[in-house]
Amino acid sequence: MRVFAEYIEEADLTYRKNTLLQFGSSWKLIGNAVLANPGSSRPISKLGSGTIQSVGEFFNYYRHGASAKTANWYEFSSDSTMRQVEKIFSGWYLGEDRELNGVIQLFNTFNVVNQNLRKAVGLIESGSEHMFSPACHQYFNNCRTYFGFSSAVLGNKELNRVAKEIFDGSSGDVKKPYKEQFSDNKFYHPGYVNRSYKRDFFRSYKEEILSAMVG
Repeated sequence: MRVFAEYIEEADLTYRKNTLLQFGSSWKLIGNAVLANPGSSRPISKLGSGTIQSVGEFFNYYRHGASAKTANWYEFSSDSTMRQVEKIFSGWYLGEDRELNGVIQLFNTFNVVNQNLRKAVGLIESGSEHMFSPACHQYFNNCRTYFGFSSAVLGNKELNRVAKEIFDGSSGDVKKPYKEQFSDNKFYHPGYVNRSYKRDFFRSYKEEILSAMVG
């Protein structure tokens, strides 16, 4: 896995947006994930010219002609959550382990870089245009999409509103594995999946949601 993302420093806060998890050599979109906020992944280096071109072409095709602001883009280390996202899409939690070849777009309900989720939630009043990603659903391209909002997101009035806006704005194809009403769903963060996938109570979630994420 290689990780590319937009990294912005503004008013004593840092934001990571538009994260791309690339597997193999392909730049074809194979899935999306919407989680809580950026975790421990850190920038490694600025992008080389070849990668910048690939990111630009990806944006032009999958973001409806949008231009990537490549000056803000870096290659990142992967973190445990990203590796858990890989396991969700490869079918690892279902006893499979399919090789992925393409890009998973990783969006977050809010984009403040802070490993401590509860501290990050306390920063949402900054008012920055980079804070939330309420319109990311327009870039799902009807691909399989994992909604992994955490309990901290769902328990916060403002973040719950953003999460609901993303879910409600998604296409019928994207929402097909889920219940129609946002409030009727269980949205488990990949870390919770990693802790719970062997437990009996989690069987129905594996059958209904995780199985739909495997291409």
